[in-house]
Amino acid sequence: MRTKRRRLSTSTMSPPPPPPTTTITSLPDDVVADILLRLPSPTSIFRAALASKHWCSVAVSPSFVRLIREHHHFPALLGHFLSCNHSSTLPLFQPVPLHADPALAAVVRCGDFFFTRLQDSGRCALEDCHHGFLLFSNRTKLTIFDPTTHQAVYLPRPPRRPAPENDYVAHTFCLLRDSGGARDRHRQFFRVISLQHRNRSARAEEYDSRSGEWRAHPCTVLTPARSHDNRFFPAMHAAGRIYWKYSSTRLLLCLDTKTMRFSYVRVPAGVSHGSAYAVGETEDGKCCLVHVYYCSEGGCHQLQVWLRGDEADAEPWLLVRDEPLRLGSPAPVHWRARQVRAVVAGLVLVCFNGSSAHLPHVAFRLKSLKVEAEFTCRGPARPYLFE
Repeated sequence: MRTKRRRLSTSTMSPPPPPPTTTITSLPDDVVADILLRLPSPTSIFRAALASKHWCSVAVSPSFVRLIREHHHFPALLGHFLSCNHSSTLPLFQPVPLHADPALAAVVRCGDFFFTRLQDSGRCALEDCHHGFLLFSNRTKLTIFDPTTHQAVYLPRPPRRPAPENDYVAHTFCLLRDSGGARDRHRQFFRVISLQHRNRSARAEEYDSRSGEWRAHPCTVLTPARSHDNRFFPAMHAAGRIYWKYSSTRLLLCLDTKTMRFSYVRVPAGVSHGSAYAVGETEDGKCCLVHVYYCSEGGCHQLQVWLRGDEADAEPWLLVRDEPLRLGSPAPVHWRARQVRAVVAGLVLVCFNGSSAHLPHVAFRLKSLKVEAEFTCRGPARPYLFE
């Protein structure tokens, strides 16, 4: 007996539902992140993120901010952290005018630049500001904080060593970012360097986030001995080395962060321990020394830029620029360069003597002399760049 197959009339079949309409708000987070990462710069990324609330939430998420830092190297100045008379209170954030760039303004608005997550840490001192991360210290612990992602990492202070190493005193802490290998490209590693003194001896004690332990390196006898006071002479990062000024001689104390060995570097001719200068990096990452001084003959400030040569060279510094410092609007006649606060990724921050306790500061690009920010403050200031 044959089984008769029933034919279904096409008129009784319902048409398949149409595929869902794809819109910019319906794209998954990973697709949005991939689209944004293909844009040429962080500024264009955040401009595109303003297309919708969904895209904006992806662009300001901590995971995506980390991806931006891995794929793009375009440091943008977001502002400065101002410390009040070297006290242990949390610093104040002075943003730069960002009305012309809503993308970077969104980064500041979505960040935690008031340190709400650190309010329970007691009295904290800002030790270092490097590659977009801040290093704080108090009596019990150290804190590494990223204000753009709200993330904080806590680690212990160096342990008390047994005699005879227990009389070394930590006087400053420095932060170093350490890129992971191919297997750990999505993780952030870091190192913290503690500069310690005992009489004429100095040593570096190092914390590595990979091992989670402190390690003391051999000491070096400093001749002449360096002052322990780092308040006015903070650490200066440049091309894999850390530099510290001497307060009474034309020497720089230099620590190679690969070999962890100390050495001395003499500043260039014409630069003294009381000059307004700082060591840092150019836009392309080269070690440089920026010197600003007032030239009475020309009636204006002069800018000198020196590049660090090879260690085998007899003269460690090569003068590449010596020109009048013209920053657009002329500075008041009574202004004199007091100190170069920092040179970071081609950005120079200069402090001038003023007519009040609140000293004027000017931040400008070393390559173009374009002024990025102007403000006044009483204590030290550190530029914060989104890198």
